[in-house]
Amino acid sequence: MNFPKVSVIIPVYNTEKYLEEAINSIVNQTLREIEIIVVNDGSTDNSGKMLVEFAQKDKRIKVLTHEKNKGLSEARNTGIRAVQGEYLYFFDSDDILEADCLELCYEKSKTDDLDFLFFDAVTFYDEKDKSKQKLLNYQRTTDLVSKIYSGIEILEILLKKKTYKDPVWLSFIKTSYLNRLNLSFISGIYHEDVLFSLQLYTEAQRVGFISRSFFHRRMRGNSIMGKLSIKNIDDMLFIVREMIKCKKNTNSIKIKKLFNTKIKRTLMYLSKKILVFDIKTIFTRMPQVIKLWFC
Repeated sequence: MNFPKVSVIIPVYNTEKYLEEAINSIVNQTLREIEIIVVNDGSTDNSGKMLVEFAQKDKRIKVLTHEKNKGLSEARNTGIRAVQGEYLYFFDSDDILEADCLELCYEKSKTDDLDFLFFDAVTFYDEKDKSKQKLLNYQRTTDLVSKIYSGIEILEILLKKKTYKDPVWLSFIKTSYLNRLNLSFISGIYHEDVLFSLQLYTEAQRVGFISRSFFHRRMRGNSIMGKLSIKNIDDMLFIVREMIKCKKNTNSIKIKKLFNTKIKRTLMYLSKKILVFDIKTIFTRMPQVIKLWFC
């Protein structure tokens, strides 16, 4: 049996409007030896039916189904358990990937024997989005020296330049490296990428990058990240507590400092966001922020 070079994991939940464009951007990759693991996470629109049709047209597509919605973390974890590829990539079902991304990432990762590599992204408005939220900047590689870094080294550089980004769709990962870390996503929370990506970086010995904006992120007003709720705030507080545990559990002074930088910046961001909520939320969450600041 010939195993695929790359496994692409795509969680899907009610994205029928964007699904065909997203899936086609993976199906049409110049690297043909891929498997496309699509996890239908309890969709209630036509997404499930569309996925079955896609799979009938392209045998590289494998559809896994959650009968009920379990959230992005569990959908990704389900995908991880099904991976057969030498490398893996996490993709979102409303975005677009440039056609040569997987081929170039695979070639560089193989040539340089990388644990993972990262690249840049651009953002664009959904044509139906009336909120016109601020476009986010995912440009990180422009001023970097082209070489192989340790994860700690490149994380330190990116944090210092304030260009470090959490989303996992910015990383192309060797499957054996992920398995060695036994890394998965925390279930039931938003901002699940934060801890996952930090651990991905801090344990890596060989990290590279490609200075291309392969990933095109669609900005939607009704997406999880397009709005801020009390659950967002509480989940970020949870993530900070988990980062504090990681900081305390490592013997590396450098890793402690890196986690501390990320923790402080997250708490500063949280402080600003909490202040736009009602008085009750401010008085119940701000003391938690202050307490965590001194942990």
